[in-house]
Amino acid sequence: MNRQTITFLLLVLTLASCNQKNKKTDTDKRNFQIPVVVQVPTKDTIEFFKSDFLNDVWFEFYGKYKFTDSLHFGEHRERDTTYRKDYISEYSRLRKDDTLTTDGFQIFVDYKTTIYHREEYLTRGNYYFPVYVVNETSRTKVFIGKDSYVFGLQEAIDTSRWDEWRPIESKGFDFCGNGYFELKVHPGEFVMFLVPKYEGGEKQLMKVRLQVGESIYFSQSYEGTFNRKQFITKKDTWAYDRLKENKASAIQWIFYGATPKGYDDE
Repeated sequence: MNRQTITFLLLVLTLASCNQKNKKTDTDKRNFQIPVVVQVPTKDTIEFFKSDFLNDVWFEFYGKYKFTDSLHFGEHRERDTTYRKDYISEYSRLRKDDTLTTDGFQIFVDYKTTIYHREEYLTRGNYYFPVYVVNETSRTKVFIGKDSYVFGLQEAIDTSRWDEWRPIESKGFDFCGNGYFELKVHPGEFVMFLVPKYEGGEKQLMKVRLQVGESIYFSQSYEGTFNRKQFITKKDTWAYDRLKENKASAIQWIFYGATPKGYDDE
């Protein structure tokens, strides 16, 4: 083998090695890792959520971000720099882009991390944990929310009968049909929202049920704390009244398909 042939072969191997490195880098950009969340201290009064019945909730939308190792938050809700250009209000949906779909996301729960959040009009804040809606695909997806909220609820294992999954929350009460938005989530990006952390004597497997448009997602289970009474719909609450009016419709509308305790078909 002459010197020119050897040189040519070395060049080919070098280029092949570089291409492999580039391919790995591109792939790594779409491999999501749960980030470390750092939040500044607060002097506000912060509490865990407390409930002795199945209450209605809104999960707090907390922004969209590129894949990252860490997130740093102040005392109020954050937005990243791509939020405005990727935001589609309900008034601009006449130019609906049918190539954007709500399927293909992945859901990651970080129950071990605690984040505080206080609405500006309230005197006390509450503890939450972060959930991530992740786009590891090669295509842009669309996330759908309303106002500053996300559609979802928590379920837990009810051990009183056959270890059944039951909702401990329902969709939040809403008297207005406006305020829906769509948000483009590009490859290598994620949406983050906050889910309530409860006080209670029950420590059991839980999961998040999330609705994004027509798509229903389920997180992996996590061990969480709640009050066993949260399985029960309280009389004269919004969920109780809707179930009484039309059980089948209420299960699909305000429970995203979950069946609350005591409302199974005969």
